[in-house]
Amino acid sequence: MKPALLLALLPALLLAALPPAFADVSCKGSCLALLEEGNALAGKEKYNEALAKYKAAAEAAPQASVPVSMSASLLLDLSKRVKPEQADELRKAARASANRALAIDGADPLAQEVLRMMEDDGPSPLHSLKPEAVALANEAENLFAQRRFPEALAKYEAVMRLDPAYSPAWVGAGDCHYLQKDWVRAEAMFRRATEIEALNAQAWRFLSDALLQQGKRAQAEAALLSGIAADPSQRPNWGKLDAIRSGDGLALKSLRLYRGTRVTIGADGKATVSVDDKLKDKLATPDGALRLALAVSEANARVEDIGKGKRSAWDIELEAWRTALKVADELRESTGKSLTDPALLQIQAMAKDGQLEPAILLLQFRQAYRPALDAWIAAHPGGVTTFIDRYGIQP
Repeated sequence: MKPALLLALLPALLLAALPPAFADVSCKGSCLALLEEGNALAGKEKYNEALAKYKAAAEAAPQASVPVSMSASLLLDLSKRVKPEQADELRKAARASANRALAIDGADPLAQEVLRMMEDDGPSPLHSLKPEAVALANEAENLFAQRRFPEALAKYEAVMRLDPAYSPAWVGAGDCHYLQKDWVRAEAMFRRATEIEALNAQAWRFLSDALLQQGKRAQAEAALLSGIAADPSQRPNWGKLDAIRSGDGLALKSLRLYRGTRVTIGADGKATVSVDDKLKDKLATPDGALRLALAVSEANARVEDIGKGKRSAWDIELEAWRTALKVADELRESTGKSLTDPALLQIQAMAKDGQLEPAILLLQFRQAYRPALDAWIAAHPGGVTTFIDRYGIQP
């Protein structure tokens, strides 16, 4: 399963496999019908027609975020298929659509996933599909998008035989069983996917769905915690954990950290710090100063390390946060003014608890931090659950 196609089909997977607590109840009737038509068109690689259906769905239900986030997902996928000069415009459109979706529903999991994938350029930890199995995987995905589940299942099984190490084939097969309400077979397929690749966070998430359908709530929660440990950046896992825990009065509060700055390194080795327009007139505040210090520290460290390769992305990120938090402390001491943004205050509190490292690793994860995450989990067995229980926070 090629990553680009997987992203294109993510809307279908989300709508199909998420439990009712995640469904966008605002999109029903004509809106839902249009989404299904758009998914089928995307499966046939008729992208312009699919985007038109998503747009029509959004117009049919302006209060629904899913049609907008689906557009964002497809636009991001298309940006990976075109020439570089065209990709930038598609990525901008994808970002804008994702932000529009979040303006409608701040918890929209697909919009969050799109923005995460735009920021996280690290390599996937999962096995790459063998070239000889690519065509079969594409056929399976297209059939799945058209809801032709028995035929899609046969194709996924053929992929399994050609490349047994490719866990997404088991996930696809499990989803075919799931959507035909065969929870036991779905569970078996999803569980096998996690055994093949324990870092397949989607497999853990779908396993949780199958377990929930069988009333195995404790096991479902454990699967989600394993999925978060596998890849903390996949926010649907957090959202589903929140849905389960909310039933016990233990809802997870969303951190929703707004960074507002980005660092890019040009071909000349010089760093550029980009500041969002809405932040430019707030740089003199403690919140703004921390965000700017975070970017400047990152930029300086990355430039200093060019050609040396001595510092990992994680080393640079952790140092940037420590520097930025120190700036906030010094401002409070010199001006009496403190941070006001709830997310920044939460990070500051975690840092004072000695929990800055897991806070960043779990709540702001990027694939470039993978070695640090693996080392932290190895040193803190059960640490993911302990951290979540302690703070009740999700990204």
